[in-house]
Amino acid sequence: MRTVKDLPGPAAAPLVGNALQFRRDRLAFLTTCAREHGDAVAFRIGPAALVLLSHPDAVRELLTARQHEVSKGPVLQRARAVLGDGLLTSEGETHRHDRRLLQAAFSRQRVTRYAQEMVDVAADRTASWVPGRALDLHAETVRTTLTVAGRTLFGTRLDDDVALVSAALREVLSVYGLLMLPAARVLLRLPPARRRVRRGTAALDALTARLIAERAEGRGTGDDLLSVLLESTDRRHARDQVVTMLLAGHETTANALAFAGHLLATHPAVQDRVAGEVLGVCGAGGRPSVEDLGRLPLTRATLAEALRLYPPSWAMGRQAQVPTQVGDVEVPTGTVLLASQWVLHRDPRWWPEPGTFDPGRFLTPAPDRPRFAFFPFGGGTRQCIGEAFAWTEGVLTLATILARWRLLAVPGRELTLDPLLTLRPRDGVWIVPAPREAV
Repeated sequence: MRTVKDLPGPAAAPLVGNALQFRRDRLAFLTTCAREHGDAVAFRIGPAALVLLSHPDAVRELLTARQHEVSKGPVLQRARAVLGDGLLTSEGETHRHDRRLLQAAFSRQRVTRYAQEMVDVAADRTASWVPGRALDLHAETVRTTLTVAGRTLFGTRLDDDVALVSAALREVLSVYGLLMLPAARVLLRLPPARRRVRRGTAALDALTARLIAERAEGRGTGDDLLSVLLESTDRRHARDQVVTMLLAGHETTANALAFAGHLLATHPAVQDRVAGEVLGVCGAGGRPSVEDLGRLPLTRATLAEALRLYPPSWAMGRQAQVPTQVGDVEVPTGTVLLASQWVLHRDPRWWPEPGTFDPGRFLTPAPDRPRFAFFPFGGGTRQCIGEAFAWTEGVLTLATILARWRLLAVPGRELTLDPLLTLRPRDGVWIVPAPREAV
């Protein structure tokens, strides 16, 4: 049995520990820790002790067997100042109650009902694309998924609010680097972070207040997520859940779709195979339906491979609330345990040629690959409540795009990653759409 002090790890500077290395390049730092020091690595952010777990069995144990001995990590605990006490940040009985309350909105039957709206929104959005004119695919997928979230989860149209919500979330996400620091609560009160947080939260508060007022006036379908919330909780808690769903309900799917488009644009031979499957199902310019999901295995595999290479949830933190044990490591109270999708999804032990884009990995079973070598939606009782929603929207939206357009890469426009609360493209994902029937 080992203690945290026995674990290998990178050299730490006095006082700040490894904070500067981590802040400089988060993805590279975690990858280097795992590759150079093994499956359990200790490092420090200021005085805080962290352990990076990079074996699927340890991640499984952390997220399932030990889930009641740990809480959300410090980043999400501090994010309550921005996001409130929604499903993403809540703990204990509050989380269990809210998850039960919201589960019905994400049931398979309800997601099946949402599917047509998902396809209609994607088709309407992509119909405005101009052949041969470069566009930011990430901005397009954000607009698409946010519109879908508004219509399906909140029973309203957010079409005219996309720019407002996108800008507000950008302000909120921009303070992620501060949330990693032990003095986060103090730093968030200082300019310019305070101004960014206030702008973002004020905009989100105004929007949610409007949505709640509309529902109070009897506008809307009455059976959506917002209606359920207002019937079962107070307005402040409803606000926190709406903000959480605005973030989790569109941000991660938008990012995954943008990354999938980037991969297809830069791998035209793969794109032709995926498009061939789509065209065989719904024809050029056609629209897939929820009944077609089973006929689009390569399209789903493409989205899965995008989630492997560019997981929107790129790391998960848990903080030990009692002395516990993960694998052969004794973990004292207060230690932060990290499981990184970015690291495990690119581990050559489970993924041959891990940097290669190959959707075929997900078409045939891999019995030797551990379950938690791929966990884009987390695991345990806190596994993403919207996983079925995300898969349905992702596959149908990608198929809708490929049925009408071929995606061409823009020379000189490189993909730059921005690992904030989610993994985002920093400067967009630029592609040139070409009409599919002209190819």
